[in-house]
Amino acid sequence: MLAFHIVCWVFTSFFAAWLLLRLVPAGVDSKRPLTELIALCPYAAAAELLFTILSYAGGDWGCGILGSIFVLWEIWFLRSYLFGKRPKLSGPLLTVMTVNCRYGRASAKEIENFANEQDVDVLALQEVSSDLKEKVSHFDSFPYQVCGKPGPEDNGGFNMILSRKEPLAFAPSSVDLCAAQCPAIKIDFEGEVLLVASVHPKSPHRGGEYWGWGVNHLASFLCFLGREVKMPRFCPRLGLKEPKAKKEADFVVVMGDMNSSLDLPSFRAVLRSGMKDSSMDTHSGPHPTFPATWKGWHEVLELDHVLHSPGLKSCFVKTKKIAGTDHLALISRLGKEKGSSTIL
Repeated sequence: MLAFHIVCWVFTSFFAAWLLLRLVPAGVDSKRPLTELIALCPYAAAAELLFTILSYAGGDWGCGILGSIFVLWEIWFLRSYLFGKRPKLSGPLLTVMTVNCRYGRASAKEIENFANEQDVDVLALQEVSSDLKEKVSHFDSFPYQVCGKPGPEDNGGFNMILSRKEPLAFAPSSVDLCAAQCPAIKIDFEGEVLLVASVHPKSPHRGGEYWGWGVNHLASFLCFLGREVKMPRFCPRLGLKEPKAKKEADFVVVMGDMNSSLDLPSFRAVLRSGMKDSSMDTHSGPHPTFPATWKGWHEVLELDHVLHSPGLKSCFVKTKKIAGTDHLALISRLGKEKGSSTIL
């Protein structure tokens, strides 16, 4: 019995320490293997719950209480996903969808069918290959398309934006994430300008500093609203050009495989800067998207996101498996928050 108690204490303490890694400052999490360890905190939380139950079952109340503290912390940590009222939206909705196409292997037919089924207005693709680009160029429902120029910084392929409605303007590149170019379009949304971008920061295994720069600079899209954005103190500095604050739009929507989740301090810093996560708006729990095709595994990491600026809210979020890719497609319906103002 003593051996059982020792095992419970060792593992409960180990997973508690693992979960505490979430508290490192934003930017410090770009140091590998911290990035991967923090990203896998959902697994640590599940293991902590298991050993908490085992401790109580074995009569070790001290170890059980320790584990309970961290289980309760996990619930508090996910509070934005779990608790709150659904937003009240005014006016028409905009439906957006993002898919990581896994080196261009995703089924173009399934992407098109699901997008049409959900009446998607703007579709963002990442890891697009030349072959896949040729296929999606024939999507009748999305006649307006722009893609980032392929280059050596691409991580698995280039990014694309496809739209049902004619854009006011478009650009193959917007914010420099030191990864595949981020194409963007501007569309009219109820008489105001909405900028939509497709993004794919580099994954940590392509370089911790590149990952850190890319994720932290997702906040830079707020510069298109004329807002100054300050990067976290420990954000990696790569000497790249950073966007200047200039009012070019009333709202922004940034979507794609962001290779990050709420567990990572750098991603939370993006949310603190003012960007909002559509998945949190609905208060219906996280929407994990990866790994979608690994045998024996279930999606547990929410790596794909639809972020938006203040004034917009999401009332619906859904995921969908697409053949050929290891990420689930992510859909969000957005609208103007009741009583919202574009003044930040």
